[in-house]
Amino acid sequence: MRPDPDQLQRWVLRESVPASEVGSRLGLSRAAGYGWLRRYGITAATMYVSQERLTGLWRAGMLASRVAVETGIPPDAVRERLVAAAVLVPDRNYFVVGSPEDPLPEHLLRDWITREGFTAAQVAALTGTTVRQVRYRLARYRLSTGRPGPAPRLRRRLTRERLVRLYQIEELSCQRIGDQEGVSAEAVRELLKEYGIDRRPSGSRRLRSTLHPKVKRQHRYQETLDRAEAAQARAAELIRAAREVMARL
Repeated sequence: MRPDPDQLQRWVLRESVPASEVGSRLGLSRAAGYGWLRRYGITAATMYVSQERLTGLWRAGMLASRVAVETGIPPDAVRERLVAAAVLVPDRNYFVVGSPEDPLPEHLLRDWITREGFTAAQVAALTGTTVRQVRYRLARYRLSTGRPGPAPRLRRRLTRERLVRLYQIEELSCQRIGDQEGVSAEAVRELLKEYGIDRRPSGSRRLRSTLHPKVKRQHRYQETLDRAEAAQARAAELIRAAREVMARL
């Protein structure tokens, strides 16, 4: 059970309750109290932001990252507060994947998981589904659950020139590039789109390998092997000639 962020804000910001006493008021340990304050981004220096305002901004279509800028709350704390508010509470049920009634469409998962940074558990709580249902659709839609990381840091590590070299010249896949850089494959695809780098068509590697087969590498002792093959062929000719002579006698 999650504590109410508004209640914690009233204690800390309006009643000046020390952070060390929050845990005991919740019937939890002191460390647990500190943990919830940290998860909700509540400190004595922050502004009071009601759950009603927070969820109103999000329901209006504002991205969680933008809500964080508007309210001064860290993005991770915004996501935690949205989950605590249970913004979407449909009856937990089973839906046909990809149907109009499915509460987990591909575009929503793409936005929340890869762009907004929500975890599968947070998405499940927000949509009234289960973590298993979320992960099943992520696998079905081939969306990585890897967090893409802060965009500025990713751009510093994967500049356009470096991405062109890895993707177009070395012909690495988005998944391979993501594994090397510690980000999701979806984050690499988003960066390709942002940089204006054309994606390879599906199966292009196999097509290129068919049209331009790789040159077989020579053995380090290829010259010796060639001489041995020539000697073997010469010996076979001599044996065949000797048999012909013996047959005529």
